[in-house]
Amino acid sequence: MRGRTGSTIRIRPTVLEGNLRKGLAAGAVLASLLLAGCGGQASPPAESTDASTPSAPTSEPRSARTAPAKSVEVADKCSIVTEQQSTALGADQPARERESDGKPGCTYQKGKAGTTGWGAFVAVDGGSTFSAEVGRRGEPTKRGEVAGYPVAGFDSGRGCVLFADVSDQGYLLVNILRTSTADPGIDMCQQAEQFAAAAIQNLPSA
Repeated sequence: MRGRTGSTIRIRPTVLEGNLRKGLAAGAVLASLLLAGCGGQASPPAESTDASTPSAPTSEPRSARTAPAKSVEVADKCSIVTEQQSTALGADQPARERESDGKPGCTYQKGKAGTTGWGAFVAVDGGSTFSAEVGRRGEPTKRGEVAGYPVAGFDSGRGCVLFADVSDQGYLLVNILRTSTADPGIDMCQQAEQFAAAAIQNLPSA
């Protein structure tokens, strides 16, 4: 601005203008910080301290057995079913101890091999449980109960494998097979149940 004498008059910024500029500058810095924060990646959420603990492995289902548990330790394997009992069930060959699939037991037989008849292998095993053995074989052909002990049978066409829940530490096995291709004229799983019933009478209490 020029005065009457032609000289230039400089006007100093007022204090108000200075404060205004400082405020604008501070606002610009704050805005830049906010924009930078929006453009950055968000911090990961803190881990929850109340996360649920993984559930424990499912235990075996509770036994439906209503009768007292039996021992699965039997020294004389052919005492599981007596000679008198096996004869009443149709066996006409001498009982003999043998192993089947690593399980020691006893075989009771009607008819010699190759003739019309059947052979029943009976054993008690403490290396597994009723639920485990039945569960790994799929759906049984037949389920039932013998004197308060649940049983499950699997009909193979040639014979029947039957498991009885006699203990939490083991099971009773009856495996009955034809001695020839001829039909022996009996229900194989029903015959296996009858052998299981005889064995259950003789097994000692746990």
